Amino acid sequence: MTKRQLMRQIVAAAILGIPFLLGAAIWAGGGLALAAGKKQPPLATRSSPIAITHDDEFVWSVNPDNDSVSVFNVTSDQNAKVAEITVGKEPWCVAVTPDDEKVYVANMAGGTVSVVSTVSKAVVRTIKVGTEPFGCALTPDGRTLYVANQSSDTVSVIDTKRDRVIETIEGVGVKPHGIAISADGSRVFVTQFLAQKPDDDPRPLTQSEGADNGREGRVTVINGHNNHVLGVVRLAPIADVGSAFRSDGNTLLREPLTTVFDNVSGAFPNLLESITINGDRAYVPGTCSSPNGPFRFNVNVQSCLSTIDVERNLEAFATLNMNVGVNFEPVGKKLFNTNPFAVAFKRSSAEGFIALAATNRLLRVTLNDDGSPTIDPPLNAGDPGNIIRIELKDPGEIGLADDADTVGGKNPRGLVLNSTDTRAYVMDFLSRDIAVVDVSGDDPTLYRTLARVESADLPAPGSDAAVVQRGKYLFNTAIGPVGAQPNSVRPAGRMSDTGWGTCYSCHPNALTDSVTWMFADGPRQAISMESTFEFGAANIVNGVPLLPNSHQRALNWSAVRDEVQDFTRNVRAVSGGGGLVRIDANGAPVPEGAAGLAQLPDLRPTANSGLSADLDAIATYLAVGVRAPISPVPSHNLGALIGRVVFTAQGCQNCHGGKNWTISTLDYTPPPAATEVVDAQLVRFLCRVGTFDPALFTDGVSNEIRANNAANVQARGVLGFNVPSLISVFASAPYLHSGAAASLDDVLRNVTHRTAGRADHVDLLGSPLVRGFLVQFLRSIDRDTDPVLNVTPPANACGPQ
Repeated sequence: MTKRQLMRQIVAAAILGIPFLLGAAIWAGGGLALAAGKKQPPLATRSSPIAITHDDEFVWSVNPDNDSVSVFNVTSDQNAKVAEITVGKEPWCVAVTPDDEKVYVANMAGGTVSVVSTVSKAVVRTIKVGTEPFGCALTPDGRTLYVANQSSDTVSVIDTKRDRVIETIEGVGVKPHGIAISADGSRVFVTQFLAQKPDDDPRPLTQSEGADNGREGRVTVINGHNNHVLGVVRLAPIADVGSAFRSDGNTLLREPLTTVFDNVSGAFPNLLESITINGDRAYVPGTCSSPNGPFRFNVNVQSCLSTIDVERNLEAFATLNMNVGVNFEPVGKKLFNTNPFAVAFKRSSAEGFIALAATNRLLRVTLNDDGSPTIDPPLNAGDPGNIIRIELKDPGEIGLADDADTVGGKNPRGLVLNSTDTRAYVMDFLSRDIAVVDVSGDDPTLYRTLARVESADLPAPGSDAAVVQRGKYLFNTAIGPVGAQPNSVRPAGRMSDTGWGTCYSCHPNALTDSVTWMFADGPRQAISMESTFEFGAANIVNGVPLLPNSHQRALNWSAVRDEVQDFTRNVRAVSGGGGLVRIDANGAPVPEGAAGLAQLPDLRPTANSGLSADLDAIATYLAVGVRAPISPVPSHNLGALIGRVVFTAQGCQNCHGGKNWTISTLDYTPPPAATEVVDAQLVRFLCRVGTFDPALFTDGVSNEIRANNAANVQARGVLGFNVPSLISVFASAPYLHSGAAASLDDVLRNVTHRTAGRADHVDLLGSPLVRGFLVQFLRSIDRDTDPVLNVTPPANACGPQ
């Protein structure tokens, strides 16, 4: 019973003259407790896309793609949607006040927080906060709401009595994302979404970028009493991800392929999606990155759970790799625990559940006496282990064949438990529903999904929007259509080897994980994909972006691809998957996995579009379905306005101009003519601007080296690089192909680079002040910035030499 409901009963009882023990009604900080005793202890809180009222009667869940929040009556398993309320643009977080009277919704693309009345089920106020608010959490007493502004690198503090921002906390780190608040409200923990280089790492970026220990995860700690930043909890890299995940060779240590998998691989916590406090520990799920080559499906990413001692503000244990032991599971059960997003714990036992976005399941986790987590994996091939995964399919769905991977809850990104620990409610982002999961009783093998309830409308079947939605799902899943090989039969699929990897793992929300990966071309910063196609210019016909009509860039730093569909090779070679193409351009069957690579070439002699509707759907998603990060620097900022003048005077637009802020735009229908390709690169799209240094190969320690070779070979770069777009460039540090520049100012220190756009090579950027203005302009560029269109590509720097 809510406080409001109880007060109505009290008033009614008084009017009717019915005796009522008013003194027995005690506010319990999350509902009212009747004569049953003392005030309940407060519980820690956290940010989440799904929340439950404190009386366990209603669940609220956001719909990011529908700009709404939905309300479900879950009393006595009614599990019925009762309202859908329009809020701001792209809501990602919801929080319910302890009295269940107000709900707060953080709207990432809108830059606002919507205040919703639970009585009228309508927005009663909109609060402007920072740029791209993602996580939001109320203090346990409900008096204060903290909001993590991912693009402005701040946290907004809202007084919930007046519903206004009372403070903006600076210095919280890069891309603040998930929030958790201690039970006493004294500390606020904020995850930094992307890993950062350790402050005490003496190596230059040209040596640390690409290394398995080149970054660390970070969680900022804020004093909840005065809102001062107390410090940062550093989540150290895993030194050894497990004996099952050894690599053949070590690229940065100059050990080429040997066919012997004897090199230890490490990984660092990255993509820190959320944080949950349980007792004196906080738990942070994320995707760990292992960028050093040679790349192989089980040595590039790991599924991680880090633990923090909340009393000491230190990492409590080495990060748990939740893939260890999965390798011992038999075919038909084996499924890696990919892209963990959120964790929630029972109140009555040391048991919790992790939402695995890429495999559409909940994963059971238990806690040892010291708070260290385990998923109870097999210890060897003869040990069955006790991994419990709960598939998000209701009783009518669980037995269906589902060859296309279209049935059940898709891409769970949040969960919440009721107060009696009998139900888990799961926000399924891409199927736009909530799953109701029975987690009652003492036998976890009996946990099961009871129902799925629609949260918001999906695109109409057969529509262009449905194609985009399908592509978006395949981009985010580790499963996909069923295959015929041991690593692609159910529960796995063709998108990766037994559910190992996803496109999301390196490109969260089709953007960038900021990691420099050691690939066959050399060190390559993951490219943010919002500018793969010129926004609003794609020409989609029968579910395929037509080229060159769709104004797509040449792809990758070395322009080694010209179709999004070419990345079917990554599905097979990097993620170890069977691949989506079954028949090649010549009508021949394509075997699964690496065996089919020869029939699906990069660039020539055949194109890869039109070979698979699913593969084409991924291309369509990237063409029309990716939102670019929003700049925290307004375009009318005086420094940015001056910087725009500097930009054009220096001729920067001659490489980085045009509607897509790059001169790289395909002007032919694939495949290209043989004369276009030199050393497997579209040489006409490459520019030489002084950002490649062969000495970083010959020195024997730096990262300009190609991975996956039988010999040590210098990285590609002599012919130049494909010009990146400047759209939302503020969000994608470090910079350059190898991650060698920590900041935009560092990029501009290269005189050859900054003068390449002027035929006379006059340098106007010698002054740090002038460079500072240009940096402000660069940081202001997003999709709403008017492009610079007077472009004359520098013939002396770009194209064939």
